[in-house]
Amino acid sequence: MSSPVRDKNFVKVFVLYLLENIGYPLDYNTINDVVIQDGYVGYFDFAPCFAEMLEDGIVLEIKDEDGTCKYMASNKGSSIAENLSGDILSEIRDRSLKSALRLLSLKKRGAELHFSREDDENGNGILVTCEVTEHGKTVYKTTLRVDSEARAEKIHENFIENPEVILRGTLALLSGDVNFIF
Repeated sequence: MSSPVRDKNFVKVFVLYLLENIGYPLDYNTINDVVIQDGYVGYFDFAPCFAEMLEDGIVLEIKDEDGTCKYMASNKGSSIAENLSGDILSEIRDRSLKSALRLLSLKKRGAELHFSREDDENGNGILVTCEVTEHGKTVYKTTLRVDSEARAEKIHENFIENPEVILRGTLALLSGDVNFIF
């Protein structure tokens, strides 16, 4: 993962870009997950910037019928996103929006991604576990032994970035139906 960007203006434009392109209000925890998942922004940079954005009126708080607070870009925030999102590298914008939409799709289905790593009990590498649960039930889980922390981190990044591809690919390979991959 990359190191988080600490520049407040970047964080604010980044958040507004994502909110504007997602296109519907989200609760705070979901916005936090969307913003920090690729590692471009850290939580301790996001939280104060988000508070400032609310205070400055570039993000609006909306209450659902059940009283849940959700947030979206205001007209002013939308204008800022439109005018300044070009300052964010296109690779960062594209990857982050793709990740955000994937995360939101999984959340709508009630799916959650879990990843863990631990040293092998015999000292023969690192055990990494990738798991997808839907409504609290495991739908996919695999544990692999890898030789290095770098490989474990690469698996973590790829699992978080491409869970549908990994699930589809595993199913295709194990069932012998390689056409299912495509």
